[in-house]
Order: sequence, then structure tokens, then C-alpha cells
Amino acid sequence: MAVIFKIIIVIILTVPLVICCNVSEAVCPVNFSCQFSSVKCEYYCNNTISYNWTVISNYNQHCPIKSLNLSSNQISTLPIYAFSDLISLKELNLSLNNISTLPAKLFSGLTSLEKLYLNNNQIRTLTAKTFDDLTSLQILYLNKNSITTIKYGAFSYFTSSLLYLDLRNNNLQNYRDRTFEKLKKLKELYSDLFSLCCLVGDIDVCEPTDTFSSCADLLKREGLRVLMLVIGVSSAIGNGIVILSRRFNNKDNNKNDFNKVQTMLITNLAVSDLLMAVYLIIIASTDIHYRGRYAKVARDWKSSFLCSFAGAISTLSGQCSVTTLMILSIDRAVNIVNPFTTKWLNSTKCKIVIGISWLVWVVFSFLPLVNRLDFINLSYFCKNYYGKQSVCLALPLTRSRWPGWEYAIAIFIGFNGLSFIVIATSYVAIFVSVKRSGATVNKIKRRKDLTRRAWKLGIIVFTDFCCWFPVILMGICSETKRWDIPDEIYVWAASFIIPINSCINPYLYTIVHMFTCNSRKPNFQQEIKMTKVDI
Repeated sequence: MAVIFKIIIVIILTVPLVICCNVSEAVCPVNFSCQFSSVKCEYYCNNTISYNWTVISNYNQHCPIKSLNLSSNQISTLPIYAFSDLISLKELNLSLNNISTLPAKLFSGLTSLEKLYLNNNQIRTLTAKTFDDLTSLQILYLNKNSITTIKYGAFSYFTSSLLYLDLRNNNLQNYRDRTFEKLKKLKELYSDLFSLCCLVGDIDVCEPTDTFSSCADLLKREGLRVLMLVIGVSSAIGNGIVILSRRFNNKDNNKNDFNKVQTMLITNLAVSDLLMAVYLIIIASTDIHYRGRYAKVARDWKSSFLCSFAGAISTLSGQCSVTTLMILSIDRAVNIVNPFTTKWLNSTKCKIVIGISWLVWVVFSFLPLVNRLDFINLSYFCKNYYGKQSVCLALPLTRSRWPGWEYAIAIFIGFNGLSFIVIATSYVAIFVSVKRSGATVNKIKRRKDLTRRAWKLGIIVFTDFCCWFPVILMGICSETKRWDIPDEIYVWAASFIIPINSCINPYLYTIVHMFTCNSRKPNFQQEIKMTKVDI
């Protein structure tokens, strides 16, 4: 009776294997997925079953496994020669585990393996012996690990077979250029480093692309390179003139408190715009310094303190400039609409407001840099917040989501959008007030002045609109996924549209004012003094 019972058990265990490997129309047994275009057995081991090397080996003896799935099993260690018996294996999935180390000879014997999934683990290093015997490997997923080092020779076993390599979401820092240069048949490469695309040469797909740089130059567009240098130098000269002229030629400006406030705000605007000139000169100088060899130093440049500092002062410059324009607009609107009321902003209050605004934006601009300190770790920001682009900007104009992207949206879209609304509202109020007052004053004496003031205010509103509103609109469209911004538009918005405002402001607010003040008539000066308006 016992013998008969054993025979029945053997039949129950072996029939499914025979059915799987030899009968194309049969229903596969539990944990098997059979495809019969060519006899293929796949063993799946997931959260519902605990993997067992002995069981896998036994299955393989009866039916050579061609696809093995061990994902999501909380595997932390793997023994050497773990898969050496699976000589027919073509696909191996070890993703979504806790693997931190890949020992040498782990994949020994897998000469037929074509697809290997190692993504979503904790792998840190790839050694020269990591992928032993994988001479037929075509597709390799290593994304979402903690890889910092790829030692020379790590990919040597499949240099003539690998077609697809995914290294995204790692922290790759140490590698040899020749490691990637030898991948002669590679067609697709995905990583976090643009410089890797320069190493593998011309392939079908390589990401990420760098919208600003080429393999040779930090700024690949000649026109952008020239404009950046010209805007930087002219902005430095113009804002320097503003600061010096307001500092040493301020006798007239100190006659009343209103002019003192205007002088302080204009000087503050010039200082903030001067920082943008410093940023532009840093980027242009770096481009000249690395000309012809940028790809080799791209990683070092983006992770450098100078790049982070340049990005921080760019943010500080832009935000302080916008804040000053908003304060200046409100102050002028209040003084023009209600010229005989109590001053909204006197010199003492102005100093306090300027000091607070600078303190706030210094903190917000340099806060992402604290992760560069060894004893501080803000998990919200990555260590290289401003180094995502070669020009060291963190503008939220693409759909890419890097650590701290919400922070950039709040600053560049939220605050700047609100500021533009306040500025526009202030100047609308000024225009309305000027129009109303024009009907009640002596038109012969005031018509020319009202027209001139309206023209100057129109230019101010128009230039601010052209510089900031397109950027805000592009950011909103990008975040709402209404528009995927082309690379060309993104490049020019980041490198020309925003910085040009710092070049225009000094000429618009002070140099024009210096010329127009001299053309005023005595009786007209008295009218201006009475209304306390000095645009």
C-alpha cells in the first residue's frame, strides 16, 4: 500500500513538469509560465513564495529554466556560483531587493544570459569581476541603486554584446573613461551624467542631454556665449555707474525724505543687479577656461563650490531685484495717487525693509548649499542643488523632478508671479491717477510732463513684463503639463531673458533719469516738488 502511495505522489509531482516542457496546449502548473514558440520554462518566485535554491535547481534539472524572477524577495546577500547550474538562463530579475554587494563569480556560468535586472537595490560598487561570464548580455538595468564607483573592467565581459544600459538614480562619482569607451555596440544609455554620453560616442539614444553644453564647451551656442559676456560686462558697468553716482552725487536727492527713499531703492536695485553681472561673468569665464575639454571636467564643475555659489547669487540677485521693483512700484504709486497723505515709506522704514528683504533672500538662496557642510544634512535638498545644469541654475521650467523642485517653484513662480501682479497693479494705479489729474491741471504746462511720465512708466512695465512674465508662464505650463518647453526656449529664457533685466534696469531707472532731470524747467520743478513725485 505504501509503494502505491509513493507512486501516486511521484506522478503528481512530475506530470506538471512534463506538461510544461512538452505540451504546448496544456495549462501551466503553479509558478510556471510557459511559452512554446520554442520550449521555454519560466520560474517565478515573488512575495507569495519563498525562493529556494534547491527547488530552483531541481526544477532546472527537469526543465532548463530560461527566465528566473526573484524580484521583491528582500534578498540581501547572494552566494557565489548561485546561478552556475542555470546554463540556459536568458533572463534574470533580481530587482526590488536589498542587495548591497555583488560578489565575484556570482553570475559564473550564465553565458547565455541576455537580460539582467538589478534595479531598485542598494548596490554601491561594481568591480572588475562582478559580471564574470556574461558574454551574451544585451540589456542591463542598474538604475535606482547607490552606485558610487564603477571600477575599470566592470563591463569588460560584454563589451561586444551590450545594447542597453540604465544607470539612472545613482550617485556615480568614481569611474574610468575607458570603462564606457569600450562599449562599442551600445545603442541606449541612460544615466544622471551628461559626460557619459561623450564617452560612448554617437549612439541611438543617450540621456540626459545637456541643453546648454556640448562635449567640448560649457556653452555650445556661440551667440549665447557672446551675449552672456556682453550682458555681464554691460550690467557691471551700468550698475557700477548707478551705485557711484547715487553715492557721490546725492545732494539734490537728500533735500527731502522722498528722494532719500528713491535713492536707497535705486541703489539697492543696482547692487542686486550687479550680483547678476557677477554670475554671468563667472559662467562666461568658466566656459573660456574649459573650452574644448568640458566633458572631462563637467562632473567636477557641477559639483564645485563655485558653481553652487554662482547659482546662489543668481537666485539672490533675481529675487532681490524683483522685491526692490515691487517696493519701488508701491512707493511711487502711493506718492502719486495720494501725494498729500502721510508717507508710506520714509528713509528709516526703507532701511528696515531693505535689510529684511536681503536677509530673507540670502537665507533662501544659500539654504540649499548647507548640505555641502559635512555636519549638516538636509534630506530635502540634494548635495548639488544648483549643479543640475552646467550654468548652475535651478529654474523649474522642465518636467524633471529633482530634490527641492517644489522649493524652486515657490520662489520663481509663486513669489515672482505675485510680485508681477503687485507691480502691474501699482503702475495701473499710477496711469489712472495721472490721467485723472491731467483733466484738472493747466494742460499747456503739464501735458508734456504727463506724456513723458506715461512713456517712462510704460517702458518700465513693458520691460518687466517681457523679462518675468514669459518665465512665470513657462513654469506654470510646465508644471501643469500643458506644454513641454523646447530646449532652445529653455536655454534662452534661463541665459538671456532673465539676466537682461539686470542690464536694462540701471539705464532705465537712473541714466535716463540723469538726462531728463536736466531738461526740466524751474516752474515745472516746483510742481514736481509739490506733488512729491520723482519718477
